[in-house]
Amino acid sequence: MRRFLLVLAYLAIWSTPFQVGIVLWALVVVLSTDATILSLTNDIFVSEYLPKFYMFIKPLTYFIFPDVFADFIWTLPTVIHQILKAVVSTWLGLWLLPIAKGMPEKKLA
Repeated sequence: MRRFLLVLAYLAIWSTPFQVGIVLWALVVVLSTDATILSLTNDIFVSEYLPKFYMFIKPLTYFIFPDVFADFIWTLPTVIHQILKAVVSTWLGLWLLPIAKGMPEKKLA
């Protein structure tokens, strides 16, 4: 369990620069096009700027999540969604890291 929590914590912390990069990329798109922060949804952003990823990930989200929840995720504004994801995942990683490091290690016999 300790190893799983450590991997999860480090993954949450290390993914922050990528999420901040997507936020900055979306802000550049907002500043350089007619799109606004609220009109640039995940669906529009990913379909226009990452089409190969979009072809793979959109059907997968509808397979994993209920259709209503997948629709909700795809209609969220990209900038706001990514900022919230970055803050929450960084907080989660920083919260889990000391907990996982404080857990006793299992010794194999």
